[in-house]
Amino acid sequence: MIHCNCIKQHSLDTFGHLVAQVGYVKNVKGGIMQGVERYKVRLLPFDDNWFAEFLEVKTQIEGIWTENVIDIQHIGSTSIRNIFAKPILDVAVVLKSFKTMDVDAMKRVGYDYCGPQNPENSRFLFVLRDEDEISLHHLHCYEPDDENYLFCTRFRDYLNNHPDDAKKYSELKRKLAEQYPDDRLAYTDGKDDFIQSIYAKII
Repeated sequence: MIHCNCIKQHSLDTFGHLVAQVGYVKNVKGGIMQGVERYKVRLLPFDDNWFAEFLEVKTQIEGIWTENVIDIQHIGSTSIRNIFAKPILDVAVVLKSFKTMDVDAMKRVGYDYCGPQNPENSRFLFVLRDEDEISLHHLHCYEPDDENYLFCTRFRDYLNNHPDDAKKYSELKRKLAEQYPDDRLAYTDGKDDFIQSIYAKII
């Protein structure tokens, strides 16, 4: 059940369809992220309200993991101004130690624990989903000085400071989303060359 169904404004999604503006409708978890079905791709225009939701999540995580938290950052395309993005909130959490990461506490507030996401066990994932299994939040957990964490934040900062490159990235994402609306893996693979070109500029 939607907590608030009073739609005050509409915008166009990736394919020009009329959709509710993200900032005006709350999802079943009480946030504003509309989310995306598993394995699918759907993009929306940038919305300032995404950062507001990040701040709420940041406060929640700080309250749950307290002294184990070193840093919490808004990452992913919803953190890059004026580009199209999947309406899923990506949050990077740097912890002092995975050993003291309270998994059960995150489960109690609704997150699914997805475990380690690479062979090195250097990134752990939690996902918040709605009642229809639509992904709303992705929490990526790292330990200090992790290379992937540093790249995510530097990639965000670079594109926020280089709007021409950000525009190219947004156009690529929209093209790939139209080409692979039901294949998120192919969509992600299609972005790799561009991402690597930015990586070469920021290392």
